[in-house]
Amino acid sequence: MNQLETILEKEKRTSYPQRKKELFRFYIITLINQEQASRKFKRKLWIWLLLITAGLFLLLSPISEMMNYLILNLKNIDTVDIFIMAAVSYGFLFVLMVLLKKRIAILS
Repeated sequence: MNQLETILEKEKRTSYPQRKKELFRFYIITLINQEQASRKFKRKLWIWLLLITAGLFLLLSPISEMMNYLILNLKNIDTVDIFIMAAVSYGFLFVLMVLLKKRIAILS
């Protein structure tokens, strides 16, 4: 906002006829809106980055433990266990798709 304040000070010292004052006012309001939109976008970007990182940590930790369990007990797996794992993974995928569709509908 430091740059915006210098622009404002410079423009306050300059005198304009009535017609250009409206143009200047519109320009300044546009600059302020762009600055606010930029800050809002950066804030949302950081929040999403933190949420994605935290989500990955939460999801990958149990997955790695499950993979270690599966690898260690691979000889004991039967058909029922494979169907249970498939049902759990497809159920998880379905829940994610439903949540993403609702989130995209909210954003649109």
